[in-house]
Amino acid sequence: MSFYLILDKAKIHRKFDVLGAEIRFYSFVNAGQLSLPGLDALMGTEDVTELRDRVRGMGREVLARWESIRVDHVRAGHTFLFGDTGRVLYRSDSIPTSLDWVMLVIEDDRDVRSLGSRIEELLPDETVDQLAGHMRAFAGATQTPAAMAGIALSKALIRGVTYVLKGNGNDQVGVVEQSFVRELHYPDGKRMAKEVQDLSGNMWYDYTIFGTLE
Repeated sequence: MSFYLILDKAKIHRKFDVLGAEIRFYSFVNAGQLSLPGLDALMGTEDVTELRDRVRGMGREVLARWESIRVDHVRAGHTFLFGDTGRVLYRSDSIPTSLDWVMLVIEDDRDVRSLGSRIEELLPDETVDQLAGHMRAFAGATQTPAAMAGIALSKALIRGVTYVLKGNGNDQVGVVEQSFVRELHYPDGKRMAKEVQDLSGNMWYDYTIFGTLE
């Protein structure tokens, strides 16, 4: 058995300077198999400082798992073609019952994953306190608590990274947030979509979901 989520193509419409820009894609895919050892530990303390430290520690872990793609010299209206086969963003030995995908596309000349050293800026106290409450609820859930916590963390990190980078003169180019349920969206293990508009309205992308039972 095998399963893949593939980014086939993306097109952006934002205008860049005449020399072009450096664009980075950061993708995080969760199919309920994420391991977050700190999640159970959240249930063992009521100390606010300790809770914040544990949530931020998990934030660093999730940030480190983001897949990164870098493309240089990008100009207005650029279409990213990932060869004739696409770029595999996620692979598994089995077809998941559900899938969550978040992707951030930004103009920047650094690896966002290195921002783990500035986790307090990405996840300020107010955000962390809200996350801690949600994640403690997830920890008591009967189904995929780590998956729910991982996606919640990824979405919070996207907001934090966007805020921090905008303060440095960097720009968000595109944002993708998609959730799939096998029975509804890929009952036979396969799904293809073209010209899907992202949340920012500035990017359109094609993707393929492909799974086999052999």
